[in-house]
Amino acid sequence: MKQQNVTVCHNALDYISGACSDKEKKAFERHLPGCPACQSELEELRLVWDSLPSDMELIEPPADLKQQVMNAALVSVQPRPAARSSFRKLTWGAAAAAVLAVLVAGTAWNVELYRSRSAPAVIPIEQALSVSASQINQLISLKPVSDDVASSYAVACIVDNGSNKQFVVYVFGAPASKDSSVYQVWLNHAGQKDSAGTFRVDDKGIGVLAMPISENSFAFDSIGITLEPDEHGDQPRGTRMYSSIS
Repeated sequence: MKQQNVTVCHNALDYISGACSDKEKKAFERHLPGCPACQSELEELRLVWDSLPSDMELIEPPADLKQQVMNAALVSVQPRPAARSSFRKLTWGAAAAAVLAVLVAGTAWNVELYRSRSAPAVIPIEQALSVSASQINQLISLKPVSDDVASSYAVACIVDNGSNKQFVVYVFGAPASKDSSVYQVWLNHAGQKDSAGTFRVDDKGIGVLAMPISENSFAFDSIGITLEPDEHGDQPRGTRMYSSIS
């Protein structure tokens, strides 16, 4: 029975998005009144889902892509028995953010493509996700390091369709960019910081960066995000907001 409850709990995102079957929907609705954890998760997921513009054009990812994201999120952190509930909240938040990143990153809405250095032509992420071989190769949780973003989520992921790769960073619940300010992503490798590009966060707290990557030139030990006064810096000048390092 315990395993059955866990399975039902994993249907929260499908329930919000309308992707579950009638049978799964009814099972989740029967389960919900007796599960405070699911009630809390459902409210958080509803806030994420409702923040997306109703007229936004969504891409159609492979049928198993969401499960791949979930699997990656669930194995990315090993839970401690005493911190089970906080682990569950973290992985669901990261998974939800990653799934939504995949949905929105290829649209014209709030996307800043990597343009500042010489690179292959940008491959639209919807194209990268349109074939069955597409998969999430790596999912990295970016933890808030500033009180200003303490209640927000951020993730980075590498999407690979077998011939092209995209590096995608997604944030939800962050303070909106003001005036010329931007969020800047930094790849830390061998003691050096290289900019992966900048993006803006809208008034709903959502921002996305997507860039094409080459296996030969893309390497990092950790990832950081700072809030910068403008998009022209080649080294961090602003406030640290997120980091892949605890």
